[in-house]
Amino acid sequence: MSKKALIASAILIIIVLMNVIFVEVVEVVVVDKNERFGEVVYRTRKIEGLDTIDVHWIHSVSRRPILERYRINEDYTIDIEEMYFDAFSANLPNDPDADTIWEITDDYIRVYNYDVTFDAIPVVIGAVRANHSMAYNGVEVFLKDVYKPGGFVNIRVRRISLTEYIFEGR
Repeated sequence: MSKKALIASAILIIIVLMNVIFVEVVEVVVVDKNERFGEVVYRTRKIEGLDTIDVHWIHSVSRRPILERYRINEDYTIDIEEMYFDAFSANLPNDPDADTIWEITDDYIRVYNYDVTFDAIPVVIGAVRANHSMAYNGVEVFLKDVYKPGGFVNIRVRRISLTEYIFEGR
């Protein structure tokens, strides 16, 4: 076999392997109904055993920090695990519902035991003070830095080919 044939065969094998090897990723994808709909604006590999995503933001009325913690399931759905805040305000939980459990201290209010599952975490990126961020694997990404303030994104987890991981998205 010639040297060119060997190189061509090796390239073909690499291309095939890149399309049959898959990786799990955590992504931020644009869901605004505009020309960027579906664009992946942030992507990182999902780390085996690291199954939580934190979303941090500042409440527009109380101007206090909010933490939402989510758990990644084996089927790539995402459960809300708990929420922390230190002051009641509009659009925050104000009393237990369904089976949620409340832990109230002098420093924080923790709401947990949710029974809510998402295909993706919906986030409208705060345009004034919310400063939404996603924290995963020790890296905090400010969503206004990857897409526009006021924009609508989803944080999702999925399995993609190595080719897509290397050549598409951010």
